[in-house]
Amino acid sequence: MTDPRTGIRHLTATRACARQPQTIGAIDPQELAALQCVFFDCDGVMTDGRVWVDASGNETKAFSVIDGHGVAMLRQSGVMVAMVTRSPAGISTARAQKLRFDVVRTSILDKATAVAEVIAEHNLDPARCAFMGDDLPDLEAFAVVGLQIAPPTARPEVLNQARATTTALAGNGAVREVCDAIAVARARLADHLPSI
Repeated sequence: MTDPRTGIRHLTATRACARQPQTIGAIDPQELAALQCVFFDCDGVMTDGRVWVDASGNETKAFSVIDGHGVAMLRQSGVMVAMVTRSPAGISTARAQKLRFDVVRTSILDKATAVAEVIAEHNLDPARCAFMGDDLPDLEAFAVVGLQIAPPTARPEVLNQARATTTALAGNGAVREVCDAIAVARARLADHLPSI
């Protein structure tokens, strides 16, 4: 269904709510192997959602090195990685640049439009894209991609719309679990992958 106001094609507009998502490892390996791009939110996905603030107002976040290595392996397997976050440039951008994300969009209030723009710019198939998010603003991005993923610490509304979840917690292996599942599927099905 296409939203007449924005022109964005919503793949999940008619999906039922209040269901239990599968673990990422239970998703069809062919679907995982065929992914062209995985979009990640930052706070609450790549971090545990907490922010440390010192007396001067400087913020700090913690990221998992294990998650970071997973992103690197995913890129090496041929999958594009993108960060779309409401967080302003700064800590999130620095982390994404260190991990060599293909696309970084910060200070995004309308994630559906941002994701749709990246998909169009890179001539991607929305059905072969995934978004991993944890909070209400991520639901709009879920509607634009074929695979919706959430960490187990996500808001209940997000878990209700996610097709897949991780067993590892946000900021503590959840991103790596997703990357590993996709990389394993791609390695197993390398001879049968559609061209990207």
